[in-house]
Amino acid sequence: MDRARLLIIGVTAIAVAACEKVPIVDINAGFSLADVAWFEEEDTLFVFYQANAEQGLGPESQLELTVRTDHFELPWTPLSQLDTVHTHVPVDCGPKSVCGSTSLALAERPRDVRLRLRYHRAGEMTLNAPVALNIIGRGAAHTNRSLLVYGVFDETNTHVQWRARHQFPTLRNHDVQKYGLRRHFSIADRRHGAIAANFGENPYGYGSVQSCPGALPSLDFGPVETTDRAVFDVGTLPLSASESPVVCARSTVTDAKGGTFEAVALARKNPQVRPAFPVLRSPITENTPIKFMLRPCRREISSPHYVMQEQRLFLEDASEICIDNWNAPGFVDELATQFRTRIDQVRTQGRDMVLVLGFHHDDTTGRLGTVLEEALQRVLPFERDKSSPRVTGAFVYDSVAHVVARPELRRLVLWCPPNHTVDDLDEVPVAASSTCPAVSERPDLELGPFRFNQIPILATRAQYLRFIQKYSEAQAGRMTSMSFRAPEHTPLSVNIPIGEFGIATFYNNEILTAEPSDAFSYCPDADKRRIVFRIPSSPAPMGLEVLPELHQLAPQPAYALGLFWDFPFLLKAQYESYLAGSVTAYSFSVPFGIVSSNEETWASGLWTTGEFPMGDTLAQCTRFCDHPTFDSSVTYNVQALFRDAYRVQCYRPMFPRLGDGGFPHDP
Repeated sequence: MDRARLLIIGVTAIAVAACEKVPIVDINAGFSLADVAWFEEEDTLFVFYQANAEQGLGPESQLELTVRTDHFELPWTPLSQLDTVHTHVPVDCGPKSVCGSTSLALAERPRDVRLRLRYHRAGEMTLNAPVALNIIGRGAAHTNRSLLVYGVFDETNTHVQWRARHQFPTLRNHDVQKYGLRRHFSIADRRHGAIAANFGENPYGYGSVQSCPGALPSLDFGPVETTDRAVFDVGTLPLSASESPVVCARSTVTDAKGGTFEAVALARKNPQVRPAFPVLRSPITENTPIKFMLRPCRREISSPHYVMQEQRLFLEDASEICIDNWNAPGFVDELATQFRTRIDQVRTQGRDMVLVLGFHHDDTTGRLGTVLEEALQRVLPFERDKSSPRVTGAFVYDSVAHVVARPELRRLVLWCPPNHTVDDLDEVPVAASSTCPAVSERPDLELGPFRFNQIPILATRAQYLRFIQKYSEAQAGRMTSMSFRAPEHTPLSVNIPIGEFGIATFYNNEILTAEPSDAFSYCPDADKRRIVFRIPSSPAPMGLEVLPELHQLAPQPAYALGLFWDFPFLLKAQYESYLAGSVTAYSFSVPFGIVSSNEETWASGLWTTGEFPMGDTLAQCTRFCDHPTFDSSVTYNVQALFRDAYRVQCYRPMFPRLGDGGFPHDP
């Protein structure tokens, strides 16, 4: 009887003698992994294990195995005494675990496999493992062998990285590597060209053909070999291989049956992808304001309010139009004629224009507003589609809130003040919607005791008078600058209405061309400027998100590209007010249709430039579009073919690079 056993008996006797004083301690011993796989094609039994215990494990602990077949039985044998087929490196799973792997030649199907942990090689205390045994019978190399070999390309599609991938029923590629199994493989006899392989059933193409076709051009590369999971080939593909979709090679792996196994390994090039249309350019220029003040000339309504309107729009030098007889027949014609006459005079300056109208009155029925709408209707729609110089639209600053009734004018006229239903600005909700949304360009702006939408920047007469009564004219502030910006139109420009306010403009015959075999990837996250497209058979504008699917189902040779505008021009202004005893200066925009007045708008910044990048929004694959893809983690997604996987998601690949090591991320 050995010393370890005597010690155990002695401790047990003491515990029995004083069991009421000695606690029983659970050391949480057990196997977290005991997986065994036998591959008939390889005559190899693989064992993977991990045992854990709070106490008792150490350098003298060992794993033991017994195997029985119909004609052979291996008695309990320490794994360290078995001859292995493959290389198994020592693995450290922590001080409370023992783990690792082994492989042994076994020509017959195992009927029983058992594994146990002996806490001390000289002791008799053991722990049996619940073994999971998998039998993989004969079959195709890509499904019925423990290792397959395949190739991938770097970003330039000129360097091949050859990879080995472990294939076990219950363990992933990385797990097998983690438990110490290393496989040797080599690559030789490379050729490039097209291979008629069924990649649907065999996505990696391993062993998909008997040999590389001799008719394919040969690559004069020397052999490469490694025990890492990946190795870059020794050569660079020549220019003559640019059009070749595949590199074919003879791969050799270690094997218990005859020492090695050979099969064809294939490397498919990455999809050749570029920005479909890098940038749209349309000059955004400052428009010349054509100013009018519309007011009663024979009576005074409110001098403070009139002065405020005049100051807000810088109308001190504006042409005055008397509206005392607005009910008279022919008033609309006369008003429209004055607008057109002045427009034709200013047009000779060669710049786009915008009508800027101060509208000072006290009609609360809405009929006077309708009269002004009718006059604008006779002028603006005919200007909108002209080549520059043209009138891009009109900005009306009314004494009362008015909602434009004519649908066509809603796309051309920005009518202020906001349509808030209260006369006290202090009662305006933070998130109030507005037909005249003044949007601060500083979202963190502090305005003393007021919110941004409580300042009477563009208020009704009632709101303004109430404000200065409660506070002061000084606190109501003053406009320091105002400008209007809009895109220029060319003789080829086409406007297409969208929705209640929007316009899609196709400017200068910007087209995206494509072959029927091309494929597209749309990235929703990058679509910050709503670029649209159209095709001859369907002139209605469509969003870019539709283009990949449309081209797949009904490919077009060209797609016309345009921009969607929520409104025809942007008002940008500088304003200052005297709040909390100091002057506060800030910028704001009045950009589009109806938005939340406290919403920060990304679009106002785009009106200051003539460039609209779309390189990150739409990618175009022009070659090898049916090949697998890398993702942003450098993972090779062999089932994610570009044409199918990236129609409505961002294509942001990262590729293996020379010198990046031999253990790629390949789960």
